[in-house]
Amino acid sequence: MLSPVQLPIYPCCFDALAWSPDGELAVAAGEQIQVLTPDVGKSTSAPQRQETWQITRFRVNVFTYAEWADIYPQNRDDFSIGAEQSTSTILAMAWSPPGLARFRRSVLAVLTSNLILSFWEPIGPKRQWTRVGIVNHLFHENPSLPTKVGGEILRRVNIRSFQWCAPFKVPAPAGGSNSLPESESRWGIHMLAVATDFNDLALLRVRRSAEMQGSSNPYCVEKITLCPLDQEGVQFPMAGSGSILHGRIQSQVRVSSISCGPWIMTPASRKDDVHSVTAILTAVHGTQLRIFKASVTVRRSSDKEEHVPRYEVAAKLGDHQVTDLASKWNHQRVTGPIEWLYTNQDQNIALAVGITGGLLTISMRRSAYDGTSTKETQVQTRNWPFYEPFSEINDSPKRHWDPITAMTTSQDEEHGTCTLHVCTTGGLGVAVSLDQLDSDNDLQVPAWNKIVETSREQYDLNRDLGGHAVARMWGLTSYRGINAVLFTKHPTDMIEYRVASDEDATIAFASDEAGSIPDKQALIAPRAENQESRTAQSRREAVTSFLLSRDATATMSREDQKLIYAAACCGIVDRHNSAVRSKAQKLFDRLAKETGTDQSEEMAACESESSSIPAKSSHQLDQPGGYLFERCEICKAGIAWISATEAQCANGHLLARCGLTFLTIQEPGVSKYCSGCRTEYMDEALVAHVFNGQLFQELFETFDTCLYCDAKFQASI
Repeated sequence: MLSPVQLPIYPCCFDALAWSPDGELAVAAGEQIQVLTPDVGKSTSAPQRQETWQITRFRVNVFTYAEWADIYPQNRDDFSIGAEQSTSTILAMAWSPPGLARFRRSVLAVLTSNLILSFWEPIGPKRQWTRVGIVNHLFHENPSLPTKVGGEILRRVNIRSFQWCAPFKVPAPAGGSNSLPESESRWGIHMLAVATDFNDLALLRVRRSAEMQGSSNPYCVEKITLCPLDQEGVQFPMAGSGSILHGRIQSQVRVSSISCGPWIMTPASRKDDVHSVTAILTAVHGTQLRIFKASVTVRRSSDKEEHVPRYEVAAKLGDHQVTDLASKWNHQRVTGPIEWLYTNQDQNIALAVGITGGLLTISMRRSAYDGTSTKETQVQTRNWPFYEPFSEINDSPKRHWDPITAMTTSQDEEHGTCTLHVCTTGGLGVAVSLDQLDSDNDLQVPAWNKIVETSREQYDLNRDLGGHAVARMWGLTSYRGINAVLFTKHPTDMIEYRVASDEDATIAFASDEAGSIPDKQALIAPRAENQESRTAQSRREAVTSFLLSRDATATMSREDQKLIYAAACCGIVDRHNSAVRSKAQKLFDRLAKETGTDQSEEMAACESESSSIPAKSSHQLDQPGGYLFERCEICKAGIAWISATEAQCANGHLLARCGLTFLTIQEPGVSKYCSGCRTEYMDEALVAHVFNGQLFQELFETFDTCLYCDAKFQASI
């Protein structure tokens, strides 16, 4: 069971809770972020309050001059006293989709009140959270050398809002039986939507650059397209159109929320286009909802340089045909945030956005979403006003006017359902499913809201407040069918005095399924799609087949020869099928000719179906081709092949083998570990000074999760 978590913090912003695709909870607390990681090492007999999470905190408001240059006072149109004089507290944060960070994990993007958007990830065995990128630098004239800016350029550099787009996956190219999908096909191409202080909307491509693996900024951010927003449609009737006040207010309108919907495949416009997708990009501009069409095309890069991405991305932003029906919602005062509801099976895609005192939903058919058909009947809108719940104090319907603080969706692909969850600062929690948007049903009360209400009632009783207490909700997020809500408790009929030692926030958990109790194992269990019924031997066979299926005419470097020799030996000791052993025998023969070494024992083992290869003698190790064989770094003796997971030298020293290359790991501090089964692997970044060939890089890029349980890697156990 997942017990509530008490944290000695006070949330600093709306949407202050974010759950990563890897199960890590991030909480925004002023100048700090606290990251709660599922603790798989704790036993079930540990105290309930300590059994589930490891908590790490780090400051995000400390910048170097290179990251954030000095800004001198500017004119009133281009200078924000609040941003300049703030302590750079957190305004927003969001995890990237999986596959972008090291070990195919997620990057944490944090927007602070100085309008700087930065990337964070844990570095090293101690998982020290470090800033690894500044997105604002991209908007400088020279992104690699950002300088002091002022005036209008300062507003173009500052970022007001952002959101990660869903990654779009490139179709896997057709190949032989041994071809495996590329990373762009497995994890997708990552895009980030941002809105600047100058009201420019931009789509950015973010990728981890192999060229920058050892640098302090390992991420490459590219500007794909930029669309400036005009002030048309931003009206303030109470100020009087054409007045000086109206003009001043209109000039200060900013984009407060931005969101990108799901990508839908469209026909390619050119023959060399590998993939073409479209999506709707929405923004809350002042109090108006702006809708744009984002069209993205992907094609193979013509540049074959090693560190150039395989695919080029082009995009454009323009008006969407749905805006012709904007009269259905333009009368609403939109406040944000924005959330999308969709499933792979449903033909409807819905947009939910916060308005004053309620929720606005816009439901459209997929044909209307991608712009192929914009009939008025294909776009339905509904206004969901919020009401206070009935109680002894409030026995009649009363409008609830507190703003929405967070929205999240929980998807159940098995049953094809998608549910929207909404919370407010006034303690109201509601939910509605995608299939109920066009019905006459009312908003539902979710299970997590009942937990919050129970906690509020207990707070009320303990302090004898007579029902005058409120639970303010600051964050809401979902992961694997479990919803988490962040809230604080306060009195309502008195002035509240609070010191730092009294700060207290609670994270409560509830399951989507009625009557179901969320369990810790749901956070750490492998996903159902990854639980293939394959033995460890068959999984290793996939790696050996990948390495042994090399072009017979291709030239092999010494590094390639060592990798292929180890894979061939693994095929022998692991008793792989006859096809693999036949390939291994041919490669042993080729290696014998190219290196001049004696491969008779290995070739005999292929024919006799032996399950071991003896250690080489000192004479064989000292020959010109002796680099092919492994040598114990402790005693310099040869190492025998007795298993695919461990090794033993002629003098009895036991060594672990890498779970992917099957080479022995003899140096400390060069390993990474599976976060699930704890299998040890070489860390390709830490052994780059020894192994940096193309085959080695292709191997680790192709098999970028644990070979045995498909879990992701981590730097230490």
